[in-house]
Amino acid sequence: MIRRYPLPLLVNLLLGVPALVPLLSARWYLAHGHCGQDDLRRPDLDHCTYDQIESSGFVLFGLVGGGLLVLALVLLADVLGPLRRERPLTPWLVTLPALFVPYAALSAL
Repeated sequence: MIRRYPLPLLVNLLLGVPALVPLLSARWYLAHGHCGQDDLRRPDLDHCTYDQIESSGFVLFGLVGGGLLVLALVLLADVLGPLRRERPLTPWLVTLPALFVPYAALSAL
Protein backbone atom coordinates (compact mmCIF):
# COMPACT_ATOMS: atom_id res chain seq x y z
CA MET A 1 0.00 0.00 0.00
CA ILE A 2 2.83 2.43 0.79
CA ARG A 3 4.38 1.69 -2.60
CA ARG A 4 1.52 3.49 -4.35
CA TYR A 5 2.29 6.91 -2.86
CA PRO A 6 5.86 7.95 -3.88
CA LEU A 7 5.08 8.70 -7.54
CA PRO A 8 1.91 10.72 -6.84
CA LEU A 9 3.76 12.56 -4.07
CA LEU A 10 6.65 13.42 -6.40
CA VAL A 11 4.32 14.56 -9.17
CA ASN A 12 2.34 16.80 -6.82
CA LEU A 13 5.55 18.26 -5.37
CA LEU A 14 6.71 19.08 -8.89
CA LEU A 15 3.31 20.61 -9.71
CA GLY A 16 3.90 22.88 -6.73
CA VAL A 17 6.64 24.71 -8.63
CA PRO A 18 4.33 26.22 -11.30
CA ALA A 19 1.73 26.68 -8.56
CA LEU A 20 4.06 29.25 -7.01
CA VAL A 21 3.00 31.81 -9.63
CA PRO A 22 -0.71 31.97 -8.75
CA LEU A 23 -0.05 31.51 -5.02
CA LEU A 24 2.47 34.35 -4.83
CA SER A 25 0.27 36.48 -7.11
CA ALA A 26 -2.71 35.90 -4.82
CA ARG A 27 -0.67 36.89 -1.78
CA TRP A 28 0.53 40.08 -3.49
CA TYR A 29 -2.93 40.92 -4.80
CA LEU A 30 -4.50 40.51 -1.37
CA ALA A 31 -1.95 42.92 0.05
CA HIS A 32 -1.80 45.52 -2.75
CA GLY A 33 -4.60 44.83 -5.24
CA HIS A 34 -6.82 47.49 -3.71
CA CYS A 35 -4.47 50.28 -4.77
CA GLY A 36 -5.75 52.64 -7.44
CA GLN A 37 -4.86 56.12 -8.73
CA ASP A 38 -7.22 57.77 -6.24
CA ASP A 39 -5.51 56.03 -3.33
CA LEU A 40 -2.27 57.93 -3.85
CA ARG A 41 -3.86 61.12 -2.49
CA ARG A 42 -5.35 59.46 0.60
CA PRO A 43 -3.24 59.91 3.73
CA ASP A 44 -4.52 56.71 5.38
CA LEU A 45 -3.29 54.43 2.55
CA ASP A 46 0.40 55.19 2.64
CA HIS A 47 1.33 51.69 1.43
CA CYS A 48 0.14 52.28 -2.14
CA THR A 49 2.83 53.26 -4.63
CA TYR A 50 2.94 53.86 -8.37
CA ASP A 51 4.80 50.58 -8.86
CA GLN A 52 2.04 48.65 -7.10
CA ILE A 53 -0.64 50.30 -9.21
CA GLU A 54 1.25 49.59 -12.43
CA SER A 55 1.99 45.98 -11.44
CA SER A 56 -1.59 45.19 -10.52
CA GLY A 57 -2.60 44.08 -14.02
CA PHE A 58 0.41 41.81 -14.46
CA VAL A 59 -0.17 40.21 -11.08
CA LEU A 60 -3.84 39.64 -11.85
CA PHE A 61 -2.85 38.00 -15.14
CA GLY A 62 -0.38 35.78 -13.27
CA LEU A 63 -3.06 34.89 -10.78
CA VAL A 64 -5.72 33.94 -13.31
CA GLY A 65 -3.47 32.54 -16.05
CA GLY A 66 -1.24 30.64 -13.66
CA GLY A 67 -4.23 29.34 -11.74
CA LEU A 68 -5.84 28.00 -14.89
CA LEU A 69 -2.57 26.39 -15.97
CA VAL A 70 -2.07 24.69 -12.60
CA LEU A 71 -5.70 23.55 -12.56
CA ALA A 72 -5.24 21.99 -16.01
CA LEU A 73 -2.01 20.30 -14.92
CA VAL A 74 -3.63 18.92 -11.77
CA LEU A 75 -6.58 17.59 -13.74
CA LEU A 76 -4.25 15.94 -16.25
CA ALA A 77 -1.84 14.46 -13.72
CA ASP A 78 -4.09 13.63 -10.78
CA VAL A 79 -7.38 12.71 -12.43
CA LEU A 80 -7.15 11.93 -16.12
CA GLY A 81 -3.78 10.15 -15.95
CA PRO A 82 -4.81 7.56 -13.36
CA LEU A 83 -8.24 7.12 -14.96
CA ARG A 84 -6.69 6.49 -18.36
CA ARG A 85 -4.38 3.83 -16.89
CA GLU A 86 -7.25 2.41 -14.81
CA ARG A 87 -5.43 3.11 -11.54
CA PRO A 88 -7.10 4.21 -8.30
CA LEU A 89 -7.43 7.95 -7.74
CA THR A 90 -6.92 7.72 -3.98
CA PRO A 91 -3.09 8.01 -3.88
CA TRP A 92 -3.18 10.97 -6.25
CA LEU A 93 -5.86 12.85 -4.36
CA VAL A 94 -4.42 12.06 -0.93
CA THR A 95 -1.05 13.52 -1.93
CA LEU A 96 -2.58 16.60 -3.60
CA PRO A 97 -1.85 18.89 -0.59
CA ALA A 98 1.87 18.37 -1.38
CA LEU A 99 1.21 20.96 -4.09
CA PHE A 100 1.59 23.64 -1.39
CA VAL A 101 4.94 22.40 -0.02
CA PRO A 102 7.14 24.51 -2.37
CA TYR A 103 5.09 27.61 -1.48
CA ALA A 104 5.39 26.87 2.23
CA ALA A 105 9.13 26.30 1.88
CA LEU A 106 9.57 29.56 -0.03
CA SER A 107 7.47 31.47 2.51
CA ALA A 108 9.51 30.04 5.37
CA LEU A 109 12.71 31.41 3.85
